[in-house]
Amino acid sequence: MFMKDSFQKKLLLAGTLFLVAVTIIFLQGLSNVNVSEGKNEEKISLSASYIVTNGQALVKVQAVSEHGLKELRYQKGNVTSTANSKWKSAEKITGKQFSARKKGTYSIRAVDEAGNKKVCKLSVALELKAVWIYFDEFYKKAASYSKWKSFINSTYTTCKNNHINAVFLQVRPFADAMYPSDYYPWSRYATGTPGKDPGFDPLAYAVKAAHENGIAIHAWINPYRITVASMKKSMIPKGSIARKWIDAKSRNVIKYAGAYYFNPSKQAVRDLVANGVREMVENYDLDGIHMDDYFYPTLGTANFKKFDYKEYKKSDTDLSLVAWRRENVNKMVRQLYKTVKSIDKTCLFGISPAGNLSNLYSNYAYYSDVKKWMGTTGYVDYICPQLYWSFKQKVAPYKKFLGNWVSIKRHESVDMYIGLGAYRAGISKAEAKKIYDMEWSQSNTVLKRQVLYARKTKQVDGFVLFSYSSLKSKKAKKEIKNLKSVF
Repeated sequence: MFMKDSFQKKLLLAGTLFLVAVTIIFLQGLSNVNVSEGKNEEKISLSASYIVTNGQALVKVQAVSEHGLKELRYQKGNVTSTANSKWKSAEKITGKQFSARKKGTYSIRAVDEAGNKKVCKLSVALELKAVWIYFDEFYKKAASYSKWKSFINSTYTTCKNNHINAVFLQVRPFADAMYPSDYYPWSRYATGTPGKDPGFDPLAYAVKAAHENGIAIHAWINPYRITVASMKKSMIPKGSIARKWIDAKSRNVIKYAGAYYFNPSKQAVRDLVANGVREMVENYDLDGIHMDDYFYPTLGTANFKKFDYKEYKKSDTDLSLVAWRRENVNKMVRQLYKTVKSIDKTCLFGISPAGNLSNLYSNYAYYSDVKKWMGTTGYVDYICPQLYWSFKQKVAPYKKFLGNWVSIKRHESVDMYIGLGAYRAGISKAEAKKIYDMEWSQSNTVLKRQVLYARKTKQVDGFVLFSYSSLKSKKAKKEIKNLKSVF
């Protein structure tokens, strides 16, 4: 009797399990027909980043689906559900970009042709809060893909934690490249060896990861510098155009004070720089091209009629030597701006000159006509003077020098960012004494006060910190924390 009952129970259980299995299979079949909210959202890759320009944010959406995209919409606010009724009245996105005129959180939804849906969020600040990442900070970090990926991911996490929304990544410090280039050799700062291919594209990953984190990325270049005096000629790869010009004794390269420079007066040089910019804007979804303050070297009175003086004497010009040199730089700036805009009108082009206007308009150095760049169109989208001094610095106090810059007549299309010397935060009294700027050792609110003061002028559109290492520096920890409170 016991055995019979046991058998019947097992039979009944087996039948029940069979019915459950059939029901599950049937329901699974139904779910493949009517895809529910977020069921296959992994089939859509969706992220967004933005650039700040002219008082608004241009949001760029990166969206891809294996089934093809059907629709993109956005709305102000934090909306995480793909099925929320608000999406019916949300704004449609055309050209994978839209303008955000108010700060705050924006939600973006992608729908593909198969009915898959995905939402991403983006926090928008209508003020650039950027950081320079320069070559020493990533030396040998691209020796392998895993090492570079780890460095970039950690860097962007640190940036987001400190309210940074843009990075200026140095991709050409010395006539080289942190990406596969048709015009420049691989940078030694990638692997440690000049000209060595790391086997992957560091810039491609840096751009991709930046946008996935909602961070804008500007490729930072140095147009003329090939070496500094401490670098040997052997450190320039033989196959590079710089080395070829040097070995051919071409005047396209000039050696001055132990360092090699591209000759600013040569059209071949301007074309080289422009071609290097062109390939980046064509091949990468960059938010900007950024150039620093290394233009002509400081010649001084003794060397005033050296460097490119031979070219000046041969030129058919009525300009003075000083005006001719300024125009050489102007030609390059105009050519780069035109190059960028001919490929991507949304990609910004900006320059970060030295902060002392008197030096920029000296007869013996830089030859950077920043007033012309700022006062008209066709040169730059933004200017970012490097004001690294504290309020109490005697020769170049921050308040006075900021006033000099904001008083310059500026075309409405040109934004102004301020470069701040975060690397000076938390330095010792001995270090502060060496740079004649004691306040950096006496206060941990310098950066915070500089930001607040600049905002009061209503002429400043953002800030750039030099440099990334300061965000992780123990000695700068208090200063950065105070800055973060107003960022």
